Amino acid sequence: MKILIVSEMSVPYAVGGGEVRYALLARELVQRGHEVTWLSMRQKGSRDEEVIDRVRHLHRGPRIEQPPQRPLRAMVRFMFTAFFHILTHRYDIIDTQTYAPLPPVWLACLLSRQKMVATIHDTSAPPCVDGLDDQWLSARDRWIVKPIEKLLYRLPYRRIVTVSNAVADDLVKRFGVSPARISVVPNGVDLAAIDAAPVSDKRVDLLFVGRIIPHKHVEDFLELVARIGAGRTTAGGPPIAAAVVGGGPLLEHMRQTAEKIGVAALVEFTGDLPVHADVISRMKAAMVLVLPSTREGFGLVLAEALAAGTAVVAYDIPPVRETVGPELARNLAECRDVTGLYCIVSECLEKTDSRQSSALMGQQYVRVNLSVDRFTETMMAVYRGF
Repeated sequence: MKILIVSEMSVPYAVGGGEVRYALLARELVQRGHEVTWLSMRQKGSRDEEVIDRVRHLHRGPRIEQPPQRPLRAMVRFMFTAFFHILTHRYDIIDTQTYAPLPPVWLACLLSRQKMVATIHDTSAPPCVDGLDDQWLSARDRWIVKPIEKLLYRLPYRRIVTVSNAVADDLVKRFGVSPARISVVPNGVDLAAIDAAPVSDKRVDLLFVGRIIPHKHVEDFLELVARIGAGRTTAGGPPIAAAVVGGGPLLEHMRQTAEKIGVAALVEFTGDLPVHADVISRMKAAMVLVLPSTREGFGLVLAEALAAGTAVVAYDIPPVRETVGPELARNLAECRDVTGLYCIVSECLEKTDSRQSSALMGQQYVRVNLSVDRFTETMMAVYRGF
């Protein structure tokens, strides 16, 4: 098959969950004899055309110097670029992810009679029960973006792929999408790459991995570090070691928060690690990975940490439950309940057998249910199903 992937950003210049998913899929499709082209924006360090892992990359539009941040004008130009590229080229399948590329790619596929898959990773969350908006939309942008999001999801795509049953249910219930048009294909995990990554020499008790943005609640992670650190000090134990791996608009604010609550000396802020193997190495060197996020479409870092043999603790949201499997439900705390997180994490740190047992159960679940082969074959079944 001749396949086109369209997204605003691409690996290795951006390493969000959507980009990592596409990179893994593209690599596996090429290995199975398919021809894959990936159309994305020009990004810092990219050439206009290049081949990465035998995948042909086309970078078009204004150059984005700090992916994934991009100005509105760059997004609009890329929308036109994607539209005209599809009108002037033929593919067997065009797979496009949210957000900006969806409308122009849908229209171009309609006009050129080509087959399109719309990949939707998650949806913006409604306001939290405590009245706080817990999502990526700023108050300034929400009044514009919310109606656009509703329009995007209601376009009559022939096939929608999403990464969890929770997101599929939200698309049906909140956005009125027909369930007959939705296929749920969880992310795959590159087990070979995870197995090959060495263990970092920077061992920590607690690790956070992800973008430092509002709904990830890194402030809850820092409060958790403070509580466990205080307990160890009182008990005369060794100081706790923690790390935050990732960048984002709240990075400096979280550094200041760490200073304010007295844990700056206990927490390493690495910023973005551009080589993904380095992220996996940090996971392998952590006793517990903590994800205090209240909005996820899937929770890829949890799956990767489990595949690496590291115990995980997170907030209890439906996509996360799907990712870690039913056996690890006891490792999930109520959203924004830092005391609940503290109790679960403390037990993981103090009871080695319990921690290792939960990590092993999670590892087995991920290796059976989220393997690369299973992911790729399921996507191929979607592509062939038109």
